[in-house]
Amino acid sequence: MGKTVVLLVFGLVLALASLGVAYGLWSKVLTIEGTVNTGDLNADWNLVSCGELYGWPGPFSQGEFLGKDVGSVVGTIDPNDHQIIHFTVNNGYPSYVADCEVEYSNTGTIPVNVVGVTIIPGAGLTNCILTGTQTKTLTCDQLTVKFVDGISLQLDPGGEPFASSLRIHVEQLAKERTSYGFEVGICLAQWNEDPTSEECFAAAGNSEPEP
Repeated sequence: MGKTVVLLVFGLVLALASLGVAYGLWSKVLTIEGTVNTGDLNADWNLVSCGELYGWPGPFSQGEFLGKDVGSVVGTIDPNDHQIIHFTVNNGYPSYVADCEVEYSNTGTIPVNVVGVTIIPGAGLTNCILTGTQTKTLTCDQLTVKFVDGISLQLDPGGEPFASSLRIHVEQLAKERTSYGFEVGICLAQWNEDPTSEECFAAAGNSEPEP
């Protein structure tokens, strides 16, 4: 009988000891709070200078044929969006050649690669074919548009701008008193990725349609 009591009391002591550990536990949590500030991928046009040529497809001479002053070409950077250049030819005629030298630079905070370029025909252009890699050429019945694109070029933030050339040739099938449009898109991606041209345009929220 006495032995049984002793064992029972010992069991109660162990139970109380365990309760003391549970309710007397002191604790501390160490915390790490992290903040990641991402960079800015951005580029802007900073120069456009337009003139006229004759002798398509080359060698070229400056100005219009026989020294005439018939057509005119103007290129301007949009004052509200420096990522857009407006390019306008007035009084164009078959064999007229307009030439615009353009420059753009990295105005963001991370290096960028030139991944893809496309030339999209606008209303009125027919039977258009886009060809080329380093130089993109859009050939239509009414116009030929050529852009030296600089694929694989890398631009560093605040570095030297990249110069390119946009040329347009009015073809024999162009109609009188008619406006023709086109759009050149240049897609840039951060330097440590290697997307295709299609993937780059899709990520930027634009498609790269075939002419």
